[in-house]
Amino acid sequence: MKDERGLTLYELLAAISILMVASALIYGVFFSFNKNYNQISAKNNMDQTANVIIATIKQYHLKYDEYIIDYNASAQSAHIGVTDSEQILGDARYSLQIKAGFPEPESFSEKKMIYSDTPLSIHLLLKDKTGQTYEMETIIKRY
Repeated sequence: MKDERGLTLYELLAAISILMVASALIYGVFFSFNKNYNQISAKNNMDQTANVIIATIKQYHLKYDEYIIDYNASAQSAHIGVTDSEQILGDARYSLQIKAGFPEPESFSEKKMIYSDTPLSIHLLLKDKTGQTYEMETIIKRY
């Protein structure tokens, strides 16, 4: 009679190789999940920032007859105010490109006087440090 109480070397190698393949698949799933989560989170943050910018411009458009948007194209940042640039538009984490005008948004640099008696077409482009972008276009008008 043979004594068959232990594992053979082939059985042990087969079990280890199956475990390695399963571990690699699980690691790949978790790695791609984490990457997708980070991309979606960054996109949502840019969406929120764009919505805050639009809400701020809309607040000025509804409250004041005229106001100034001061856009610095080299720094890719913008400010808004009634007589001077009082409030920053956007977030330091993102570079901002803004176009404004009516009927079509147009590029501008430095200060642009906006009159609230006409609708305002806004085009925003936000870009983060990883190169991910978020684009939004809308029209703001007074009723």
